Amino acid sequence: MSIGRSATGKDLPMKRYAISLIFALLFLPLGAQITLKVAAFVPQNSPWDAGIKRLAADFERVSGGRVRLAFPQSLKGASEADIIQKLRLGLDGALLSTTGLAQLDPNTLAISMPSVIQNDAELAAVLTAVDPMIKAKIGQRYAVLAIARAGWVRLFSKEPIVTPQDLAKYRISVPNGDELVDRIFQSIGARTVKGDFTSLFLQLSSNAVDVFYTSPVMVAGLWSQFKGKVSYISPFPISPYIAAIVFNKTSWERVPADIRPALEAAAKKIGDDMAADGAKMENDAMASLIGAGMIVPPSTPADKASWGKVYEDRRHGMFAEMFSPEFLSAIDDAIAKARPTH
Repeated sequence: MSIGRSATGKDLPMKRYAISLIFALLFLPLGAQITLKVAAFVPQNSPWDAGIKRLAADFERVSGGRVRLAFPQSLKGASEADIIQKLRLGLDGALLSTTGLAQLDPNTLAISMPSVIQNDAELAAVLTAVDPMIKAKIGQRYAVLAIARAGWVRLFSKEPIVTPQDLAKYRISVPNGDELVDRIFQSIGARTVKGDFTSLFLQLSSNAVDVFYTSPVMVAGLWSQFKGKVSYISPFPISPYIAAIVFNKTSWERVPADIRPALEAAAKKIGDDMAADGAKMENDAMASLIGAGMIVPPSTPADKASWGKVYEDRRHGMFAEMFSPEFLSAIDDAIAKARPTH
C-alpha cells in the first residue's frame, strides 16, 4: 500500500495489529521487577543506617530498576534476634552485626574475642582470611554479599574497669542467646545477666547490671537514656565487631544472574564506606561522651596486655572447644602476618 492511499476495510485490522505490536515492543519491560525485603537493627542516622539506605538506592540504580529493596514497617525497631528468625522464615535479607552473623556461623564470634585483634589493619587481614570460610559454611542457605569492619566495642560501667580482674567484680549484661560470650565472661569471673538492648535500660536503673559492652556510637546516639546510669568507658577497645550484608539464598537467586556481580560489587563498596564513616563517627562519639562527663580511667600497656591473656590462656582449651581449629588457625596466621614483630 502506497503512502497516502486510503485503507480498505480489509487493510484496517492488519494496520491496527501492526500498531499494537509496535507499542507492545516499545513498552515491553527488559525484566520483571524484583522487590527484596530487608531489615537491620541499627541506630537512626548512623553509618549503618545510611549504608543500608544507600544499598537500596544503589541496587535500583545498578539494576536499572529491576531490583528494589523494601524495609518492612513491621520490623522497624525489631531486635536482631527477631530479624534472624524472620530471615530464616521468609525475610529476604538483613544487615547483621557480629552477634547476628554468629547465629548463622558461630565461628565468626572468634573474631570478637577480647584483645585478640588489636587494630584495623589486623582486623582487615583477618576478614580477608576468614571471608571464604564464612561463605562456605553458610553458603547453602545464605548469600553473603559483604563483610566489613563496623567498629570497636568498649565497656561502659558504673565503676572503672581497666583489667579483666576489675570486670570480675561486677555483673555484666549479655544478650539473650549469646551462650559463647556468656561462657567467656563467666570464665573471667564476671557475673552475667541475660537481656536485650531494650531491657538494658531497666537493668541499669534497677542495679541488676553494672557493666555492658557496645559501640560508643550507640551510647552517644541514645545518651538521653544512658545519662546518669553509667560513668566510665574502658580506656581501650575490648574487641572489634563486624557488619555483614546477607541475603537468603533462595531470595538472592531470584535476582537475574547477569546483574548479581554488579550488585555484589555495590554491596562491597558500601561495606567499605560504612567502615570509613563508622571510624570517624566513633571518634566523634567518644569526644561527645567525654564532653558529657563520661570518664576514661588511666591505664598502662600492661593493663591492655592483660586482656590479650584472656585469649592466650584459653586458646587451646575453651576456645578450641568453642570454635573450629581451622577458623582459629586462620585468625592466628592473619594476625601474625599483620602484626609487627618488633
